[in-house]
Parts: sequence; C-alpha cells; structure tokens
Amino acid sequence: MVGAESGLSAVQAAQRLAEDCHNALPAGQRRSLLSIAMETVREPMFLLLLAAGNLYMLFDDR
Repeated sequence: MVGAESGLSAVQAAQRLAEDCHNALPAGQRRSLLSIAMETVREPMFLLLLAAGNLYMLFDDR
C-alpha cells in the first residue's frame, strides 16, 4: 500500500498504467434524439409532471 504523502513512484505508475490502461470511461454508443426523447417520456417523474400539469389546467379558475 502506498501512503498518501509519498504517492506512486514512476516505476509503480508505469506498471499500473500497463496493467490497467488509461483512466478513461469506455466509449458508449451514440444515441439518437428520438431514443433520448422516448426514454424521457417513460420516466415516472416526467409522467407525474404531465399528470400534475393536466390536473392544473383542468381545475384552473379562468
């Protein structure tokens, strides 16, 4: 285990880089605007917001 004060040596850092590769997130698939919109519409909080908005419009005093 390496202490917080000393950090990794250059040899240890190179060894970890060789074993674990770069510290980067894996590249994901590109999503279309339509697929993002469909996922959003299926969210329960979005549906609750739509329902609350419809009730507000239904019972609104004009």
